Amino acid sequence: MVLPWRSRGGEVAKRRNQLTSGDISVVETKIPSQLRSSSRMERIRSPRVQLTPRVQLTPRDAVEISRRLEIAAARKEYAECFELVSKIKNLGGGETNKKYLVQNGCVFALSSCFETFSEARDIHVRLLEEILYVLSSWLPLSWSEGFSKMGSTASLNCLVRFLNSTDAKTRQNAAFCIREVIAVDKRYVYALTDTEGACEGLVKIIRDSVSTSSTKASLMVIYRAISCNDKIASRFVRLGLVELITEMMVNNNAEKSVCERSLVVLNATCDNELGKEDVLRNALIVPLLVKKILRVSDLATQCSVSILWKLWKNNGQGDDRLLVEALQVGAFEKLLVLLQVGCEEKTKEKASELLRNLNRCRNEIEKTNCVDSSMHLKNVKKSF
Repeated sequence: MVLPWRSRGGEVAKRRNQLTSGDISVVETKIPSQLRSSSRMERIRSPRVQLTPRVQLTPRDAVEISRRLEIAAARKEYAECFELVSKIKNLGGGETNKKYLVQNGCVFALSSCFETFSEARDIHVRLLEEILYVLSSWLPLSWSEGFSKMGSTASLNCLVRFLNSTDAKTRQNAAFCIREVIAVDKRYVYALTDTEGACEGLVKIIRDSVSTSSTKASLMVIYRAISCNDKIASRFVRLGLVELITEMMVNNNAEKSVCERSLVVLNATCDNELGKEDVLRNALIVPLLVKKILRVSDLATQCSVSILWKLWKNNGQGDDRLLVEALQVGAFEKLLVLLQVGCEEKTKEKASELLRNLNRCRNEIEKTNCVDSSMHLKNVKKSF
């Protein structure tokens, strides 16, 4: 005879063992006869819930971590720095922890550590990649105190080497940090472009299509660089920047933000004599610019009109070859609609001047009976 309390105790122990063994808990539950087709026992599997809470930092904790990292970096204690950076990486995922770390000197500590170990990059590559990962994940920084240390000669040299590495994630993080560094101070633009391999690395990121984010970051860095002086702009032009950007917009049907940045870069390139000549030689440029008017965004429209105006104005107003090509791909109608729907004042002035000269060119073509019926201009009667 089995005693009742022993039976119950055995059943409780059995259930306890089931609940505490393995990652998946298996509980045997009797199903009412109305809900089951047989008298057998049904098994219900449920995943075990992770109950470990995330560590929440206080401002005092953040100050202490930053202080320890600064001291370890000053002493060049690699193991201690690596341990602290790994800790910051794990703690900095939450918004509150990130806020406390950024506001209590952690950016300065990480930047100082990066600068200290960047000279011997091949030896300390794991630590430098971890620092780069943490800083890039925090960008853009509203509290950028100390980040300027990433613009030092040693740090920039290391960032450029990472920019040309084989790992896609490392290249992307380097592009993010470079974009932020040159936004801090214009003098870092000159320091960057004087670094061997920097311009080539930025262009190569776009050519290799590392990621959409890294492409946008590289385009913004290139824009700030070519806006500084003609010498830097000419370097990028010689690296094939114009052809690369044009083909990217045509072949890959680039998303809105990439297309906007590409047109901004092309617009700045047209301020350089060598860049303007390279743009004019590209057979795809006029059809592409006309296509982007009123199709992507207001910024893309402004840049497209500005580039067309610069190419025509700077190429000599007596040369109407560009205007004829623009007429053939529908520029007249696009600009007419643009003026009707409204645009920025500067864009309006350039569009009006282009439209007047396009209309003059159209009238001259009609007089020679050379107009193609595919141009669809016969219903436009208003003169400008």
